Amino acid sequence: MDGYENNAQCIWDYLVLFRSLSAEEADAGQCREQWHMILAREQSSGSVRLAPPSLRLQFRLGERDFLLAMAALALEIDGGLRQIFRGKYALSLPTVEYGLQLISPICPGSCETPADLAGQNPLCGLLLTAAALTAYPLERPLILCRTALAFLTGLSMAEIPGCTPLTEAGETWIPLFQDALAQVKEWRAWGAGNTLYLCAPGGSGRKTLLRRACGNVVWAVPADLSHYALPDQEQALREMAALAILMDAPVCASPDPEDSIFRRLEGLCRRYGVPFAALVEEDGALQVAKEVVRLPRQLSPGQRQAVWDAFVPSGDPEAAPLGAASIGTVRETALLARRIAASCGRQRVTQADTRQAMLRRGGALSFGVRYETGAALEDMVLPRPVAEQLETICQAALCGGRLADWGLPRQREGVTAVFHGPSGTGKTLAASAIAHKLGMPLLRTDLSLVMDKYVGETEKHLGRLFRSARENHCVLLFDEADSLFGKRAQVSSGNDRYANLSTSYLLQEIEQYDGVAILSTNLLSNFDEAFLRRLHYIVRFGLPDAGLREILWRRMLPPERCGEEIPYAQLAQAELSPARIVSAVRGAYVAASAAGRQGPRLSDIGKSLKWELEKSSKPLPHGIAERIGGNEHEPAKEAGKGTVRL
Repeated sequence: MDGYENNAQCIWDYLVLFRSLSAEEADAGQCREQWHMILAREQSSGSVRLAPPSLRLQFRLGERDFLLAMAALALEIDGGLRQIFRGKYALSLPTVEYGLQLISPICPGSCETPADLAGQNPLCGLLLTAAALTAYPLERPLILCRTALAFLTGLSMAEIPGCTPLTEAGETWIPLFQDALAQVKEWRAWGAGNTLYLCAPGGSGRKTLLRRACGNVVWAVPADLSHYALPDQEQALREMAALAILMDAPVCASPDPEDSIFRRLEGLCRRYGVPFAALVEEDGALQVAKEVVRLPRQLSPGQRQAVWDAFVPSGDPEAAPLGAASIGTVRETALLARRIAASCGRQRVTQADTRQAMLRRGGALSFGVRYETGAALEDMVLPRPVAEQLETICQAALCGGRLADWGLPRQREGVTAVFHGPSGTGKTLAASAIAHKLGMPLLRTDLSLVMDKYVGETEKHLGRLFRSARENHCVLLFDEADSLFGKRAQVSSGNDRYANLSTSYLLQEIEQYDGVAILSTNLLSNFDEAFLRRLHYIVRFGLPDAGLREILWRRMLPPERCGEEIPYAQLAQAELSPARIVSAVRGAYVAASAAGRQGPRLSDIGKSLKWELEKSSKPLPHGIAERIGGNEHEPAKEAGKGTVRL
């Protein structure tokens, strides 16, 4: 006997069978003959994939349950059969009891049938819709769920809320975690009776690992069902389990905030033997976990390079991103870098493309403010020792991944430094310049949000802060850091104990951080000694000497912008920090703008400088006072108004 050439021919024969069964006086012998003919043609179809036998095999359906499922399909797609049913019973929906009557010439029922259908039966539990569920199984509507209907009619996948089928095809596999892959394959091969917990941060390649080990995966997002009514939630969960059986795939999900939908899905999968994998990010989320696979929290330099090479086959040797990164982070950066290179007419990705990509990408920020970095180290006016230290910090961040390869023990890629000195000496600007040099954004910590009066909350906030910094690949700046990294107190009360716990937690996080962390403070003596030992660099920012102050004045007041000759050397006699020099120059430009001039005069500069010096009770430099007094005395005398005093 010739087999079926396609799925449509097979479905058509089932429709013909059920038309014969619905006749007024159905010939039982002829119907059984039709049924056996269909089975014989299915077996003779060879390599042609047919949906009905696949459904029967995947769900392990007996003859009765399979014929009931096909009866539901026939009533769904054949309007004539529905009219016959409605004409006989004056009902809108056929029931399981009607289906049993329909197939009785082929498969007579028995007294055990209601009990079989009421138990853990795949037909009633998964393949039939749960709408209008009744206590008596024979009164349930005989309606196929969307998953089974789509599979039988077109071998396609139905759209299920909160669910996405994932296939291995097209997924880039990077052989990094072979031990974990072997463990997942073993779990899948031995029946997968336990829930498998994959514990790793987001972007670590957990779903890709599952797809590699299992072939296909049904990715469920239980939180997407939270706004649905309870019956709709239950039906969607059943559809997910049915889809997993049809795809011969595990269901994979992350716990939702309330866990209720997630737990119901897990229970449903366990009831019908569907492998279930849970994705969690922290060990604290493991609940009664019997089988756990842990992936590394971050890639080693060698693994990061392997991931980069997989996504960027043509790139400069130094183009790979630096610092802590997951597979997902490297992939996103690689795609952006390739697009940036292509927009410039190049196929080869350069280090500049990678840095630009890292600045563009980023995740959600917590307890920090991201700043754009426009300042360059070359533009800063600093003493040579300070400039050399800042350059060294940049080089340490760039070569951190090679230190372990060179044999240095227990070396990590992170760099920690503290900038200390008076206010306004350029500590924050130097952090911005380092971020600019490394091609990274600057994340400035908002201490008002990090510090919390409730026990344990400060540690949680710090954890989220460091995760944000890693995800966005930022230079992390703690301004006024002595409030966080202060000396631990002698324990005399519960408050002291909890404050010390926060400091200890912060010391651990800063030591494990694989990025660039910079702390600025006015008082280095306030820092805990245990933390100072963990620092790689301590940079002191002092007030600039007269030579550096003169350079600052010249840069901010170029001769071409001033209406007269400016005595830069005399201005530099005022002992001010760079920030206060900027403030004085700003006041001079404001005065010039108010007077309608294109640039400031010496009188504008002198007045603004005098006001700035008065903040610290310092006098105006003698030379500047004489120059300004002389300049303003003559016009005032001619006007008969006497000397104008500043």
